[in-house]
Amino acid sequence: MQNFVDFQNFYKSELKEFLQPIEDYRIKRIRIFKRIQYIAIFSVIMLVVSLKWGNVLTCVLSGVFIIAMEGFAFESLGKTNEVLTHAYKNRIIPKFLGFINPENSYIPNQKISKAIFEKSLLFPHEINEVHGEDYMRFKFGDIDIMFCESEVTSYGPSVPMFKGIFMSATFNKSFSSKTFIFPKKGTSFFRKLRFKLFGSSYHIQLEDPDFEKEFIVLGENQVESRYILTTSLMQRILDYKRKLKAELAFSFISNKLYCTIPSAKNLFETALFDSFMDYRFISQSYEPIMLYAGIVEDLNLNLRIWSTNKE
Repeated sequence: MQNFVDFQNFYKSELKEFLQPIEDYRIKRIRIFKRIQYIAIFSVIMLVVSLKWGNVLTCVLSGVFIIAMEGFAFESLGKTNEVLTHAYKNRIIPKFLGFINPENSYIPNQKISKAIFEKSLLFPHEINEVHGEDYMRFKFGDIDIMFCESEVTSYGPSVPMFKGIFMSATFNKSFSSKTFIFPKKGTSFFRKLRFKLFGSSYHIQLEDPDFEKEFIVLGENQVESRYILTTSLMQRILDYKRKLKAELAFSFISNKLYCTIPSAKNLFETALFDSFMDYRFISQSYEPIMLYAGIVEDLNLNLRIWSTNKE
């Protein structure tokens, strides 16, 4: 799998060439918006002067003109954002996904099905609806990885149960038992879920004090849960949690890994006033994908997990 240094080189040698026309368009449209704003400011000054001198007709005309200009300006911004988002999702994201792995599919307006969310057992209440976008799928050897940005709601009047990235990875071999990883400092959401699943008697004791400060592990099989949570995997999860400052949760069920990553930020959208040529902008879309894939890769290379299962 490609690493972050490889991607930086790819960004400099190839990706910037495709980003530049989009950036040129963004700059051009922002300049037009600013000019309209300057005209609107001048109109406000004229309105103030007209009010001072009691010129009613000029006041009315100035007010109408200001409203019209502001309406046009923000409508123009909305259309510009649509064009930029379409270009980014249809020209740029497919290119860096292809760099990560040629065996990929990306459908901006698609989501993962509700049934897969339910199978993860990561939600304490019955799921009513799942809204989502930016569906991505990769195949690394025998492993299928898919994820999307999602919002999950329950029945009845309530705030969403979850908003962020939901990931599912399918292996060609199965876990013999269920294992769950939840934030130790979680909200009542996770406390209810922990109680619903097992209770305290299924707490898996680990030998990593840093990991145990952040997470609680529940499972049906002490041995397999310990095999799953290798030193390198726990370190990856800790590093990612600290980087995102998010309360990650995982479940390992049958032949699948599920993961919820809460986030209020839309990772795969453009920002009108941020440069496309800033590496930090493109990395906010690329880095999470690499981190998700890294967690799955660690699991796949962990032969101890599979050696405990029956073929």
